[in-house]
Amino acid sequence: MQHQITTGRSPVPSPARSATCSRMTTLTKAGMLAGGLLLSFAAQAQVAVFEESFSSGLGNFTSAGSVTTGTYGARMAGSSGTDGTITSNPINTTGFTGLTLSFDRVTSGLDTGESGIASYSVDGTTYTTIESIRTASGRVTFNLPAAAQNQAQLRLRFRISASLSSETYSVDNIRLEGISGETPTNPFQKGPNPTKALLESGTGPFTYATTTVSSTQANGYRQGTIYHPTNVTGPFGAIAVVPGYLASQSSISWWGPRLASHGFVVITIDTNASGDQPPSRATQLMAALEQLKTFNNTSTHPIYRKVDPNRMGVMGWSMGGGGSLIAARDNPTLKAAIPFAPWNSSTNFSTVTVPTMIIACESDSTAPVSSHASPFYNSISSTVDKAYLEINNGSHSCANSGNSNAGLIGKYGVSWMKRFIDNDTRYSPYLCGTEHQADLSNTAISEYRETCPY
Repeated sequence: MQHQITTGRSPVPSPARSATCSRMTTLTKAGMLAGGLLLSFAAQAQVAVFEESFSSGLGNFTSAGSVTTGTYGARMAGSSGTDGTITSNPINTTGFTGLTLSFDRVTSGLDTGESGIASYSVDGTTYTTIESIRTASGRVTFNLPAAAQNQAQLRLRFRISASLSSETYSVDNIRLEGISGETPTNPFQKGPNPTKALLESGTGPFTYATTTVSSTQANGYRQGTIYHPTNVTGPFGAIAVVPGYLASQSSISWWGPRLASHGFVVITIDTNASGDQPPSRATQLMAALEQLKTFNNTSTHPIYRKVDPNRMGVMGWSMGGGGSLIAARDNPTLKAAIPFAPWNSSTNFSTVTVPTMIIACESDSTAPVSSHASPFYNSISSTVDKAYLEINNGSHSCANSGNSNAGLIGKYGVSWMKRFIDNDTRYSPYLCGTEHQADLSNTAISEYRETCPY
């Protein structure tokens, strides 16, 4: 294995993240702003995003340690073991600015060094303190920081830090408000700011549903499965994925949930015949995308008005990878392509202008990189946004369902599609910037080439 990194254009620092604002949904609890900035926010067209009064128990919270609910709200008691804690379910604050959080809180019996603590998290792991207070009574209002905006999984947490069960911290009447209706700088941008943990996770911030396209419904391909987001407003970019020679869509099905949960409508297909060659697979990829457009205009279909017909991409494995390169060559209006372990009889793709990431498998004996993936990449002009990710000792199936590097490969696949189908430069650091540079020491990568910056 030779670890090699090459570049086509000079690397530059990652592009500034786009200003965001799309759409928001729920949340719950307590205060934010480290250091406890208490302010009464003069609301302009503010609306309630979330409210919780604990009238039916914990409502949208879960608890740990000693916690009770009643007319006093949620009361957390001290302990020599687990602190009384309540944590909200994920809250979507996309599309709201000027967020303010108000709640009642009362402490009782706390000694020096003990406190009631309100905090928030944008990823459910690291929490930022809003307020830490020993003696408190009454209602407070906090201006929430910009970091709390445009988050699909914001959480609020309240806990007591005390040693006795007679020492308590109570919160009640939580209300989150914000200003809605601003026009996003990038209308295609959806979801929270990306993180390494989120991109390497098995699924993204959105839930998704599946819809089968039967052989009697499919037009131009054998059959397929559509994966589409369910808890975020579209329309979304669309991606078609095709398997390789003699293979079925199950071989590449993992890309469906991965991409859909990050905000794409995805269709994985079976080809008309398992032995179809790359040109035929290219045609079937485009037929699947055309049918997504038809379903998008069919009021009874689950993806009605969910697809943006102007933002589409293709992916494929083996001969399907060759097919995706042909589709990109012949359909320059596509926004992105990702061939993985691609096979094709011709190595010349010099007319491709679609941003293309090739995922290669170093030990591929079916489509050896020296005669397939590498010359494919080299034939694409250096003026085109392109990348070459080679998996160390990877077999021909290194980017398929069940692969051992799903976190790494999924991160690059999602980032490529978000950057070029959604024009979302928040993902550029994972392709060119600091986050990407950190990956280059990963032993799972045997070679990486690119034409940064994107």
